[in-house]
Parts: sequence; structure tokens; C-alpha cells
Amino acid sequence: MTDFSGSQSSGHNIFGRGEPQHQSDTNNDRSPYSIIDHAAFEAYTKLRQIAKEHNCEDTLVIPQLVIVGETSVGKSMLVQNFLGFPCSFSETNIATRCPVAYRLRYNSSLADNEIHFIQPSGLRPEELADHLKAYMKQIEKTTGFRVEPYVIEIQSKHYTDFEILDVPGLVGGDDDLKRREAVERITEQYVRNPKFSIVQLKSTEQLKSNAYGIRCIQELCTRNPAKYDQSLPPRHDYRNQTITIQTFFDTFMTHNTSATDANENLEGQIQDFGETYFVNMIFDGYSFSKHGFEHNVQYLQNLPRLEKRLVDEWISRVNNAEEFEKFNENDYRKLIGIDVAKTQIQQLWLKVSRV
Repeated sequence: MTDFSGSQSSGHNIFGRGEPQHQSDTNNDRSPYSIIDHAAFEAYTKLRQIAKEHNCEDTLVIPQLVIVGETSVGKSMLVQNFLGFPCSFSETNIATRCPVAYRLRYNSSLADNEIHFIQPSGLRPEELADHLKAYMKQIEKTTGFRVEPYVIEIQSKHYTDFEILDVPGLVGGDDDLKRREAVERITEQYVRNPKFSIVQLKSTEQLKSNAYGIRCIQELCTRNPAKYDQSLPPRHDYRNQTITIQTFFDTFMTHNTSATDANENLEGQIQDFGETYFVNMIFDGYSFSKHGFEHNVQYLQNLPRLEKRLVDEWISRVNNAEEFEKFNENDYRKLIGIDVAKTQIQQLWLKVSRV
């Protein structure tokens, strides 16, 4: 059992609370990385304890989330915001070759700064990126791709029971048709499965006509018969358990310098993609590969505050750019931010838990 600094009992709290990000954080004293409403999770924890006492814990469905989208749209960064520490190997030119199931488990007995890897046993947080890189290289040299997920199971007192499935990024075009089909085959297995809630990612600047990933997910969910595994029934109501996260919002802010432009373009995105939320998750060209592990953890911890400050500054600028129209904060401000995305994912969790 180790803490995030890699040493025993260092007393360093990697989940340092700082300023609360939500009203619920103030009320419940939750870590910035907790995403589930305190009362709802308490009820779930009691239910799990009852199931354990009656030896039927395996029948209790733990909510699962599948993250899908094209390559390089920020899926790994979203995962890291759940974990609270960096695990991406995307800058090493090694592609994800199988789904990775991150199983987060709540353990109140752990110290504030402790994380325990159940699987792979003995791994430390700072070793996870290299561990996944080596595993993906092994798959690349043997089978190429795998449908079965590689499981990473970890415990913390700041987690809630949750499973995040990160599938390989979708690729368009015909340059590598075998890779495209392999990734779609994997994705189909999970997005058609009703036990998975779906978070689909796209770049904010990507127009609907160019949103290959979103169109592909729709086809993989609803095509009858299925494109690859015809034993899978269609999932026509998949949107009921789907939210869209639009990334690289800093580019949108750069290109929209007046309130009129910002309002029109945000409304267009909502009309095109339905329930959608906007995040950036990286600012100022920050590169995880150029910084040490603890520095990257601190960056993740500070990201919600940094994002909020920069978005608020942008809103002030676009409001000052013209006299008659102001940014529509009532409708659009509540859609922007990594904390907003976490809140919406919480709602998916609650919806699944009530089924």
C-alpha cells in the first residue's frame, strides 16, 4: 500500500482540498476528485455492505461508464481527472490497443494520501503510464488489438465505486482500414451494452459535418443488424444515457472574440449535438511529459480553478467587445467546465443506480 508520492507514510496529501469547487464540496467536505453526491453514495455504500453480509455482493451492479471518441480529443485527460493522477502514455507514440477498465473503489480505511492498487498488485501511481505503455506494445506485437479490457483496480478514500472504460480512439478515413475496423469492433461491444453509460468526446471546433466519431457511435449503437457482431441487439435509446463533452474550449475562446459570435456558435453546437458540455482540461500548452509526476498531480488538482478563472476572463472580454449584446451566462455558463462535466457524469451514475 503506497501513497501518491511513492513512499510510505509521507504525510503528503495528493488530494489536497484547496478551495471547494461546488456547494456540495463545502457541505460534504469531499475531495475535488469525488464526483458522486454524498447522500447518494452513502446509500449505495450501505446497500453494498448489506449485499456483502448476505454473500451476494457479486449481484450488485456497479455503475460503468464508457468513454468514446476519435483519437486525440482528450479521452485520456478526462480519465486522469477521475483518477487524480496522470496515467497517459499518448505522447509516446504508442496507441491504445485494448479497452482499459479503471475500477475505482472506495476504501474509508486508507489514509488521506494513500492509494492501493488491487490490480495490478503492487503497482504505484507514478508507474501506471509506463506499465500501460508496455502492455499496449505487447498487444501490438502479438494480436494487434483486443476486445477484452485490461483491468486497473484501485482504492482510495476519495473515490466512489465507479468503473471507467476507456476504449481505443476511433479513426476515420481509409488509410488504415484494418485499424479502423478493429477499433470500431471493440467500441461496438460496449456502446451497445445498456449497462454502460456513454460519454462521447469531440473537439469544440469540429463541425457537425466533420464529427466522424459522433456519427460512428450513433451507427454502432443503432444499426440493425449490428455492423460487426450481429448477436448484439440495437440500442436505439442510447442517447438517454449519453452526454457529449466538447474539448479544446480554449480554441473556441480564441476564435470567438465578441459576445455575438460566442452566443451564436454555442447555440449552434447545442442545436447540432443536443445535451453537450464544454471543457478544455489543458491550458497554456501544458505537457505532462515535460514535468514530473507530483507537478502533474498538482496541475490536475488546480485545473478546475484555472479553467474557471480563464473562462470568466474570456466572458469579460467578449462582453467588453461590443455595446449591445452580452454573453448569455444564464444559458451557457453552466455548460462550461471540467467540474460541470463531472456533475453531469454524476447524474448518469444516479440514473443507472436507480434502475
